Amino acid sequence: MDIESQIIVLFDEQGTPTFQPDRETDCFLGVAVTYDLTEEKEIFSSCSELFGLSKTKPFKNRHINNARAERISDLVIKLPIQIVVRSVKLNNEEFQYVLTVYEQLGNELRKKHRHIGERNIAQILYSEILVETVFTSITDYMESHLADSAISIYLDNHSFPKDDIKIHLKDWAQAIQVDVDSFYEKLGPNINVRTASISLMTQDTPRKRFVDVITSAVSRYFLREDSIRFSHVPLEILLKNNVNSCKDITQTTMDFTRHLMDHMLRDHPLVN
Repeated sequence: MDIESQIIVLFDEQGTPTFQPDRETDCFLGVAVTYDLTEEKEIFSSCSELFGLSKTKPFKNRHINNARAERISDLVIKLPIQIVVRSVKLNNEEFQYVLTVYEQLGNELRKKHRHIGERNIAQILYSEILVETVFTSITDYMESHLADSAISIYLDNHSFPKDDIKIHLKDWAQAIQVDVDSFYEKLGPNINVRTASISLMTQDTPRKRFVDVITSAVSRYFLREDSIRFSHVPLEILLKNNVNSCKDITQTTMDFTRHLMDHMLRDHPLVN
């Protein structure tokens, strides 16, 4: 039996998942960093000083100016890691309408058929970005690393209610595994890719700092142009390495959500 590769996926989100007009930016994005566990020590060692991995306190966005963000990107493209960025446009009116209808419909069905609590727009947007970004990270990484693999997923801590987080972690892991299984059944090579675990990075660790710093560099592209931290350059540098990718999924998220609502109403009608 072949030994499984141990693959790490670090996920972070940026922006405020809301349709309220006072949000900081008009984009909500997910960033996933993927690498082989056997290379983690060398990766962290090579960027420890620039990323502040060994400092007493982690770098915050305000500590990373655009010049430093560019140096971060210059170093990152030389590391054995893959970066996947997926974003949605929060100011797209059609997107707002579709997701709001989905929120209302989903909550009606949850109350009527499942007798469970509601999900708000922030939770829905986070789940959509998370699953799509991590799924793409896994399949893209496996395209160039064809081996049986156990994927350990670490999420930067997000403000979900404590009572809900265990349910969410289980749901996300199942959704990602189903998508991965379906992908390889239809298109992929004969390899076994499994989600070994999915957990929150609630404590300050080198992994948490690592993905935070990369997300800080990437996110400048998505800020409003009057922001002092706005810059195209860090993301453009990262995309010079073909293993990295960035894609707007506003339209595909709308299409998927409409498809999901059709199935929801067919399987669980509001009126019997």
